[in-house]
Amino acid sequence: MSATIPVLLVSDDPLVRSGLASLLPEDQPVVRGVSTTADLPLIARESGALVVLWDAGEEGVVGPLPPLPVIALVKDEPAARRAQAAGARAVLLRDVRPERLAAAVVAARHGLLVADDRVGFGVREGVHSDEVVEALTVREVEVLQLLAEGRSNREIGQALEISPHTAKFHVDRILAKLTASSRTDAVVRAVRLGLLTL
Repeated sequence: MSATIPVLLVSDDPLVRSGLASLLPEDQPVVRGVSTTADLPLIARESGALVVLWDAGEEGVVGPLPPLPVIALVKDEPAARRAQAAGARAVLLRDVRPERLAAAVVAARHGLLVADDRVGFGVREGVHSDEVVEALTVREVEVLQLLAEGRSNREIGQALEISPHTAKFHVDRILAKLTASSRTDAVVRAVRLGLLTL
């Protein structure tokens, strides 16, 4: 990763907090682990964290949420929708792979809405005025970031270790979800919708 992104872990189970910490790379250090009963807004301000990683567990994501991007780890799609309604910026299933989790931390830090490939949801009310788009998957977030850098399908494929054909598939899906007419239009729309910060 290009920059350190301190993470605040939230889970009522100390073993889960420890397990989550072990999934994160060294450049995403855990600044603190707390339970859901803690004063999260205060702790978030004092800890220096830039992203919150929240294991939703059985209770789900409950407010008040800290004033930081929240990544919710959930067990199923209904829990994902509840987490979204509570204000989570990213929603992933609890069996997410470490590399996908790391990508979601970076994406959430940079203002993107993220959904697990297996769980989708729409952009929350208030994120934009009158447009609704289908949420991007974690892989699509990675591709969108590279699109914003002006990368070709071949370059996207090389960066993500996928074929140019697969990269094109993801680009086409992004264009369709954003109802964009071109790659540049997709980036512009993503910025306008708050999905991407340049």
